[in-house]
Amino acid sequence: MAVESDQGFWTVVIAICGAIVGAIGTTLGQLFRSRASMAALVDARIRMLIDGYERRIADLQDEIRRLEGKVDALTSALEEERTRSVLGP
Repeated sequence: MAVESDQGFWTVVIAICGAIVGAIGTTLGQLFRSRASMAALVDARIRMLIDGYERRIADLQDEIRRLEGKVDALTSALEEERTRSVLGP
């Protein structure tokens, strides 16, 4: 009888240890998966921010080109007016 009792005890101990190891494994697995998904979310957010900044930079470069064209046109008009006023009517 004592042997059967000891065998049952060790069976319970082994079952509890297995359950603990399984729980730890499941917890660690979820932790690693959640870190991976968090990293993916952060990467997606960073990519979205970079895309937004790149679009804004392109818009600003277009605005600079447009303003440079206006400056060139105004500079030419000013030079023509200066030439005309020096030469007289």
